Amino acid sequence: MSDRPAPDPAAAGAAAGPAPSGPPRPIVLVAHGSPDPRSPEAVRAIARAAGADVGFLEFNEPHPVEVLHTIADTGESAAVALPLLLTDAYHSRTDLPEVAKRAEASRPGLAVAVARPVGDPSLAHALIRDLPYGVDGLVVCAAGTRVDAGRAHVAAVAEEAGRLLGVPAGPGFASGPGPRPADTVAALKAQGAQRVAAVCYFIAPGVLCDAALASARDAGVVHTGEPLGPAPELLDLIAKRAAEA
Repeated sequence: MSDRPAPDPAAAGAAAGPAPSGPPRPIVLVAHGSPDPRSPEAVRAIARAAGADVGFLEFNEPHPVEVLHTIADTGESAAVALPLLLTDAYHSRTDLPEVAKRAEASRPGLAVAVARPVGDPSLAHALIRDLPYGVDGLVVCAAGTRVDAGRAHVAAVAEEAGRLLGVPAGPGFASGPGPRPADTVAALKAQGAQRVAAVCYFIAPGVLCDAALASARDAGVVHTGEPLGPAPELLDLIAKRAAEA
């Protein structure tokens, strides 16, 4: 049987919107995976809080296809594969449909719906929650992507976080095209900011998150935040994306 925990209604159901008709479908969070043990540990904590199972595309076990097999073998005929990713890039566009296709082919009668990634400007609320008083500039650190729409999404999250704080803000990427966090900090200081903070637009800790924060620290930020983890806003989005799929 699946060891999927029962959902926490207070954490995951409040902002899910209208419930879909019929019984709820099992949710499999699909994470990239990481050789850094902190990352899968954090992802599993998110899955427990969301009442979901979890699978990893690389580095960690189990693979999401295996998780979907287990769900089908318990008699379930429908499930949701939900990318625990913040941008709509290669993994959500290519890997997720392939996961669904493989699971359906090997378990006839199982229907796997593919949900959208969980990235959303509403996560800006979680990013700024624990900022110290007096911050006058903000860099939103992200992994980076070669997909233009993915970088534009991070910029939109930074814009929303800056709007909520009433300070100038911009994105900083650990890899790929676009400014590094240190570049964005320098640009904000050139505009007059003196107390720039860095926040983490990452699901979980890992190598790229560490690199982004190191870049920001080298540029003299006064505060560095933590990855999202099981933030209430993220749990709300997981429930919402699953209901929409």
